[in-house]
Amino acid sequence: MNPSRLAIFLLLLSIAAAPVRMSDRIGTLQVERDADGSPVFVTDAGVRLTADEFAAELERRDRGRHWWQTVFDVTAPAGLLMVGLGLFGQVLFTGRMLVQWLVSEKQKRSTVPVVFWWMSLGGASLLLIYFVWRRDIVGVLGQGTGWGIYARNLWLIHKAK
Repeated sequence: MNPSRLAIFLLLLSIAAAPVRMSDRIGTLQVERDADGSPVFVTDAGVRLTADEFAAELERRDRGRHWWQTVFDVTAPAGLLMVGLGLFGQVLFTGRMLVQWLVSEKQKRSTVPVVFWWMSLGGASLLLIYFVWRRDIVGVLGQGTGWGIYARNLWLIHKAK
């Protein structure tokens, strides 16, 4: 068994009790023990794979990927749309700081313009959607908490008018 196959094999053994979500071609994977005690990888379709067969499936999957699938870690063109949404959210979120800085420089004092809160809310909303799609709990918690703060600030500004 070559080193990359061994690494994959050991990684999967370390999480043997939990099902692992693989690409759409593989589906959900459960690690079981064969009669002789060696691990067998069982797909949701009931296909049983040895460690070598599983590694070959992963290699076959990687060979067929386009450069953009590797760079953006997606398996389909629809995933690019979600990555684009996340990137746009990040541009909004980062751009709000530029806007706040420029307004503060113009007024020669620290100022938080209303557009800062709108860009915060928009960026956080798009990033929240992206993180939910990625199943990233850290991003969901971070953006979800901030989202409430940005919405509250906009509500306070609206009420004051």
